[in-house]
Amino acid sequence: MITLENICKIYDRGRVEALRGVSLTVSRGDYLSVTGASGSGKTTLMHILGLLDAPTSGRYLLDGEDVSQLPPEERARLRGQAVGFVFQSFRLLQDLTALENAALPLAFQGVPERVRLARARELLEAVGLAGREGHRPKALSGGQQQRVAIARALATGPRLLLADEPTAGLDPEAASGVLALFDRLHKSGHTLILITHDPKAAARAARRASICAGKLKEEPHDQTGQDQLLP
Repeated sequence: MITLENICKIYDRGRVEALRGVSLTVSRGDYLSVTGASGSGKTTLMHILGLLDAPTSGRYLLDGEDVSQLPPEERARLRGQAVGFVFQSFRLLQDLTALENAALPLAFQGVPERVRLARARELLEAVGLAGREGHRPKALSGGQQQRVAIARALATGPRLLLADEPTAGLDPEAASGVLALFDRLHKSGHTLILITHDPKAAARAARRASICAGKLKEEPHDQTGQDQLLP
């Protein structure tokens, strides 16, 4: 599904190498976590994977299509179809209900209101928020807001779900609930990439990689350790 070939990203007129020769393959249905310290390049990697930015050099193939140097408007179009994002800060609109927030990507695509609200309602039920559809973000806990954000990310049926520090700032119980939801999404066939600084969260993934000074390294996975972390 995803192939990165010798991806480099350079900023500040060549003075900052955010990514250095990153190569990676992700198959449909994979669950990959990427860990790294602040400034290691993991956010830059997420921006390229999510079509928010383009590499300076190298190739990015998405389902066989070279998307490395698409113009910004083409990246935006493909991003809306292919990628769902879950962010640390939730990024929910405070004046909208949970149902309206979850349906928002479909509104941008021109899907009729009745259809998009029905889809959003199904997704909120799937993430454990049945009965909370009419609540606005300030009436929901942090963990519940993140579940709304996950439902919103899934609304368009994206090929790839990218989660950037989705449990940061959540209490342990809420974080565990979000990670358990990712486990279920993985088991149901979704393709997930989790960007995190938390080694326990990273260990939930079927594949693990770390990034340091712009270089990516995949790590062996301890299946026994994963089993111990499952709730």
